[in-house]
Amino acid sequence: MGERGQILIKDTGVYLYTHWTGYNLKQILQKALAKKWGWDVASYLTRIIFDVMTEGKHGEKTGYGISDNQQSDLNWPLLIVDVKNQMVIEELKLWSFENFLKEKFEEE
Repeated sequence: MGERGQILIKDTGVYLYTHWTGYNLKQILQKALAKKWGWDVASYLTRIIFDVMTEGKHGEKTGYGISDNQQSDLNWPLLIVDVKNQMVIEELKLWSFENFLKEKFEEE
């Protein structure tokens, strides 16, 4: 079961996976982007996002993953981070990083 979700870093093809907090990925991404660190460096921003995703869970055996070109069976829509254009995309929705930070997402 679980609450599976992923964030794809479009520029690198890296997928960040969570097994239990997919319902909260928009808020997690907002928290990572709010730092305003590494917005123009895909590898750096990827690490920042993963740090926030795994906050309080570092060193645990399961629950999170990093992969390339592998989208998992998800319970929640894939979020795509386009570092080059500083956009967040969810299915047919897209936001600039600044506009994404302004959104109020409720836990679903």
